[in-house]
Amino acid sequence: MIDLSPDKRSIVYAPTDRAIQVLASAGSGKTRVLTERVRHIINSTKKDGVIALTFTNKAAEEMLNRLEDLEDVNERCWIATIHSVAQRILEQYGHTLKDVALPSELHIYDRDEDRKTIFIQSLRNEGIDIDKFLDVSDSKTKREREAKIQTRLGQFATVKRELLDEQEIINKYSENTKFLSIYRSYQKALFEGGGIDFEDILVYAHKILLDNSWCGDIYRAKYKHICVDEAQDLNKAQYEFIKVLCGEKIRSVLMVGDPNQMIYGFNGSSNRYLLQNFLNDFSPIQYVLNKNFRSSKAVVNLANKIKQGSQSEYDFALDGRSEIKILEDENSEAVWICNKIDELIQEKSSHEIEGDISLDKMVVIARNRFVFKTLEEHLKVKGINPLFNRGERQVEASSTFGKVLDLAIRVRLNKKDWVDGKKLCTVLKIDSPDVWDDECILSKFAENVLNTDIPIPDIQSKLLLEIQNLDINDPNIPKLCKCFAQLIEERKNETLNEFEENELERSIQELQEFKECWQKSKILGLGSLSSFRNAMALGQLNGNNSKNGLTLSTVHTMKGLEKDIIFLMGMCEGVFPDYRARTEQDIEEERNSAFVAVTRAKRWIYITSPRLRKMSSGNSKVQRPSRFIREMQG
Repeated sequence: MIDLSPDKRSIVYAPTDRAIQVLASAGSGKTRVLTERVRHIINSTKKDGVIALTFTNKAAEEMLNRLEDLEDVNERCWIATIHSVAQRILEQYGHTLKDVALPSELHIYDRDEDRKTIFIQSLRNEGIDIDKFLDVSDSKTKREREAKIQTRLGQFATVKRELLDEQEIINKYSENTKFLSIYRSYQKALFEGGGIDFEDILVYAHKILLDNSWCGDIYRAKYKHICVDEAQDLNKAQYEFIKVLCGEKIRSVLMVGDPNQMIYGFNGSSNRYLLQNFLNDFSPIQYVLNKNFRSSKAVVNLANKIKQGSQSEYDFALDGRSEIKILEDENSEAVWICNKIDELIQEKSSHEIEGDISLDKMVVIARNRFVFKTLEEHLKVKGINPLFNRGERQVEASSTFGKVLDLAIRVRLNKKDWVDGKKLCTVLKIDSPDVWDDECILSKFAENVLNTDIPIPDIQSKLLLEIQNLDINDPNIPKLCKCFAQLIEERKNETLNEFEENELERSIQELQEFKECWQKSKILGLGSLSSFRNAMALGQLNGNNSKNGLTLSTVHTMKGLEKDIIFLMGMCEGVFPDYRARTEQDIEEERNSAFVAVTRAKRWIYITSPRLRKMSSGNSKVQRPSRFIREMQG
């Protein structure tokens, strides 16, 4: 039994027939409370199941690992992201219900560039000469017009996140009389491509449960309790999905969150769903956890200056270290960080750091990735190749073989997928067909590719044929991986140039990663090729980054993670807070982001800001230190 403080015990052992709201500050032990609450429910009830909803696959995996000692955890606990649960509902019922009528082999267009391609095609279908609109020689005008495309796609996402009906769409975008017809055309183009986009997952899952109560009853018969992590980041679609999943029967709902860490406003998130809607809809018992057990006194002190009174120190907290440094320019900032890293490594050990002081215990955080550019250059000169925390988006294949493997599976699952089909033809250096509705299209590609100059065309051809012949309901992926690993290894014994050697090496690596993803999908109980592909799209199968070294991370990809030593760089006005943050609400979200960045530190934190920053024009501009630095220095 894990030793719990009195306030945590009261939450864990609260009545299992009541809703609970927990406002838990950074480092207060909310993950432990969540997992122990799930453990208590499983141990104190005979058959009740629990759905634990997280915002990241990493958080879901961590929770499952903490509960793996429970005998029937996999049978009684469904621990997954909100989108993963919604996707499972779509896969089971989306194609069987006439009012939804999704494709039986559901394809998720998860890439921004794919949604853009589909949108542009939908405009062509409507008779809009979008190609002429985008075909301009002036680079500034072209960027502005490209931005208009992205803005419209962002508005489509807002429609879905806010679950707007047609009249609400008309009211919200009344200045554009064609908005609704353009939106409908985009949705039609998605369906004609045999799929939906990422935001549609919750829209359709919500509709299924709302319009077909018997579907929800199936889940509610098994799962009597729902726990929600990071509830401050819920948007309307997510909250309403949870609400309709509960129906009138599930009242045992635990929501845990910290309003001070709400940083996804750009995705429609709002802490009002945790602070207001949840109170009105579920009348929960309310608890507050604000003691930071993770961070040193130095870190808690800075966090409280950004968000006053947000945290209290643990009685036995270590002193820690904090330093704020204003440097001349970005070059001086990068040099200072590199020198400080050297200094810490040479220190070797400290009673405040468990084990040796090493690069893998450090992370450099910035508001945006472009801030890292100068630092990256200096690190590479010193022989340090930093690791990038990329979040949970699927990493694109770099080898031709890896690209063919990924794209061919997409086309095999969805013969209407002209978006990925055209990409595949580009990779294979063959002409695209006029019609994308051919069950044997990969076999034809396999013939055509033999006459091209792409790397290992014979192996690529065989790969296309093997994927064409896969049983999509029960694919023998291990056999496929073994076969091609052997073929590629044999090819490595031939006389090759440097490019071919690198290509084969990357092919082997990406084939191994693909195999590991398949193995993980089997552990999750996903047997079909379609379930596997969609789990890849949602980041469920991404492997943990087991490499050791210095990590570079944006604030948003660092959310929910922690390190002993944090460097927070580029802390100047216009960068952090971002120059686009102009309203009081925007600035408050930037403040939350700064709070999140600081509280990722367990022990030591170093914060830097350059006085001069090089702009895209090549000129240097004087920068004021961030208002958050000024507050922390006060």
